[in-house]
Amino acid sequence: MIHEAKYKTLYEAIFRQRNVFLDIAMIALSVVFLALIAKIRIPLWPVPITMQTFGVFTIAFFFGSWRGAITLIGYILAGLVGFAVFAGNKTGLEVFYTIKEGAAVLGPSAGYIIGFVFAAFAVGWMIEKGYGRNWKSILFVLLVGEILIYAFGLPWLWLALPNLTFWQMLMAGLIPFIIGDALKMIGAAALFPYLWKGAEKIKS
Repeated sequence: MIHEAKYKTLYEAIFRQRNVFLDIAMIALSVVFLALIAKIRIPLWPVPITMQTFGVFTIAFFFGSWRGAITLIGYILAGLVGFAVFAGNKTGLEVFYTIKEGAAVLGPSAGYIIGFVFAAFAVGWMIEKGYGRNWKSILFVLLVGEILIYAFGLPWLWLALPNLTFWQMLMAGLIPFIIGDALKMIGAAALFPYLWKGAEKIKS
């Protein structure tokens, strides 16, 4: 599964001369990309189906671990300060919690958003180590990323909706997404090898 690569990430392959200004510009563009792709959604309760995970993994493949995670932190901060970057054009702290009748109520989808940061770092780290150059390796890397997202998303969802049984929690936060996640993983496995080949041709 591990591939001996000349460049650790697509970012390094395309931009051999890098500096902090290029980093900031590309991270900002990636935040915009993720905000736009989050608008592709199927509204479900309590968590919608979106293309965000595909965007998260694309960013991780492009940037690697630290820049990928920083991009996702920037995405969250953009939403917190008022930009409508989250799914459903949501913004601000209400995505994470609201105050109802004097008590804090957790937003059901916030755990998945937090999980994006850790998934981006883990997927990016694996890319830097040589994974993700062929379709089998890509599927493995993305499966690890998906597991991390749900590892944060499902417990948060259960805390946000404590009246749900365990099965109801799975029906609300996992099972409806399996087919969509599988299709996104297959699409990424088909696309990402060509991105590597394209990046190598650009700099050959």
